Amino acid sequence: MRRDGNMKLLARWFTVTVMVASLLIPAGSAMAIEWPAGGVRVALDARRVAGPDRYGTSVAIAREGFPGWTDVAHVVIASGETRALPDAVAAGGLVWAYDAPLLLVRGTNVPPAVRTALQEIRSANATLTVTIVGGTAAVSQACANEIGAIVGHDAVERPFNGGDRYTTAAGVAALMRRAAAETTRDMAPVALVANGTSSFGFYDALALSAVSARIGAPVLFVTKTTVPAATRSMLTSLAPSEVVVAGSQAAVSADVYNAVHGTVRPAGADRYATAAEVARLSRARGWLESNSVGIAASVIDAVCGAGVAGRAGSAVLFSEPWRLSSSPAHFLSEVGSVVTSATVYGSAAAVSDSAFAQITGAPATPVLLAPASGNYVAKYANVRVQTGVNTTQVDLYAGESLVGTASVNSYGIVDFGKQQMPSSGITFRVVASNPDDKTTTRTATYRRLSYPAATSIVIDKSDFRLYWVKDDVLVKTYPIAIGRVGMETPVATWKILAKYKTDPSSVYGPRKMRLFRKTGTGSSVKYVYTAYAVHGTNEPWVIGTKASHGCIRMYNAEVTELWPQVPLGTLVQTRE
Repeated sequence: MRRDGNMKLLARWFTVTVMVASLLIPAGSAMAIEWPAGGVRVALDARRVAGPDRYGTSVAIAREGFPGWTDVAHVVIASGETRALPDAVAAGGLVWAYDAPLLLVRGTNVPPAVRTALQEIRSANATLTVTIVGGTAAVSQACANEIGAIVGHDAVERPFNGGDRYTTAAGVAALMRRAAAETTRDMAPVALVANGTSSFGFYDALALSAVSARIGAPVLFVTKTTVPAATRSMLTSLAPSEVVVAGSQAAVSADVYNAVHGTVRPAGADRYATAAEVARLSRARGWLESNSVGIAASVIDAVCGAGVAGRAGSAVLFSEPWRLSSSPAHFLSEVGSVVTSATVYGSAAAVSDSAFAQITGAPATPVLLAPASGNYVAKYANVRVQTGVNTTQVDLYAGESLVGTASVNSYGIVDFGKQQMPSSGITFRVVASNPDDKTTTRTATYRRLSYPAATSIVIDKSDFRLYWVKDDVLVKTYPIAIGRVGMETPVATWKILAKYKTDPSSVYGPRKMRLFRKTGTGSSVKYVYTAYAVHGTNEPWVIGTKASHGCIRMYNAEVTELWPQVPLGTLVQTRE
């Protein structure tokens, strides 16, 4: 009876406790979930803006920034073709100058989606001016005439008659200054400088473009080692009190930074980190303080997205197509209390559904670093997993059996150690999770490789691969070339009993491993010298084909990697 009474008292206490707790928690709110240190958490209210192609996406982004095309008195047009990207990047400043959408056209014609948008804008507004950025090499006169036929030829202006990207960017700055003089708007006393060469992809310039669209500071281009005359002249004319140079010294050298009188350099190890640093600086300066951000993966989506995002006070960050990169994730985690939403620019082909889910709070899909991607494992496998955002725990399953659990840091590597592989092969399932009870899964299936010894090489002629096994672990596979028709690589068992450093410019490349062929049986087995070898090649294009006199050819960099790992006496098996 006493036990029953105690249970009843406990039940009453639990009920009262729950009732009191429910009174203390506001209706509709969730209890805060404690995340461990090292867990990078991003959980934004995200939506995607995209069209069927880059031109449709430019229209979709413009509609986002200018709903119903209300009060659109100006439209900026640039070529959306890759060869003319610098013009489109430079055009971002005119979004501020004219409070205008930026639309992309083909070099020779107006895509249907853009034609429809121009017709709608023309119908919705009493007056309209269209400014084409770039000369006729970028946007042909035929394309300009087509635009004129839609909006009226008198409404189309072409202030750019040619010149290079540096001249165009300086010309945009001049138009910004003219527009400011004709209105009550003031340009910020700031110049934004980035590498304008194609080798750097324009990502740094596009991170600055959002700032340009917000505060009216022009984006000007330099090279890594020079300040082009047009850029130098415009900087002298503007005489800005602050010069923001985006990118590390790998993009803009210290000499160029000093030559443009740089005052601050937001920079990171890559495009993702640099854009995050631009975002940090922009918030600190009060330039981009919105509770939202724009996210893009491709330059062409960011070209239009940066203008609309910046106009709304939002920074632009970059993501890898398949995952939210570490640098933007850390930034968003830092500002999680004030930045609560994101607009993703581009289709799932640019920012994958997986990356989009990560922006909204899902753990990044874990990556099996080892076993290496491919079809095979050996008797054992060293299992290593790489994590991404929103991940604090990883579980490893072999088939249906849980074989390992680890608490992890986001963007860390989990080492589950050496796992035995069944002779029938194995399916690994890796589950990443977090305290929000969100999970993602990666599954990979492997077959067991047949090989002659714990440390050995298998050369499979059927798939043009060399399999390197050490201590019963498949370390790596390499693509190879094998013997041509009439000079086929023999199917046999061999030993590597000699290794050479060779002339890198020779037919053998920088390294050679001599194959000695097995003969005899039982106690009379021996390995005899042959002309066959595993070596590099000065004809890398033959890898993956039947091209040699019977030897095994490898890429020079890969034979150089493998050569020091292979001890003399290593067994080699060639098979069909």
